Amino acid sequence: MNEFIATLLQAVLIAAVPVLAAFAGRGIKAIASYLGQKSESETAKGFLEAVADAVSTAVTYTSQTYVDALKKSDGFTKESQEWALKVAIAKAKTLLTEDAIEYLEAAYGSLERYLEGRIEAEVRNQKMRAGTLTLST
Repeated sequence: MNEFIATLLQAVLIAAVPVLAAFAGRGIKAIASYLGQKSESETAKGFLEAVADAVSTAVTYTSQTYVDALKKSDGFTKESQEWALKVAIAKAKTLLTEDAIEYLEAAYGSLERYLEGRIEAEVRNQKMRAGTLTLST
């Protein structure tokens, strides 16, 4: 009887080991995938937070340094608006790390176009917070 139980246990183990190994392999792959995604998303989140800070700082800097003076002297023309946007883009770029720039270019293509859109949105947000933007319906 003991010999029968030993043989049966051996047969069950021989059948069970590959199945358990397959489940363990899938579990390890799933954990590695989860950790990779979590790490990538945390990295992306960090870069996007850095961009938001850089854009906010660049818009505030440009506004305080150039735009306010141009508005007071009635010199805020279409050309000066374009120039102010270029100044803000350049300032935002100087505030970003090389890693952040590489990530943004890989994720969004043109860094300049991405920053332009973010800067225009930030200008609008800052105007709304200051109460100087009127919305027309």
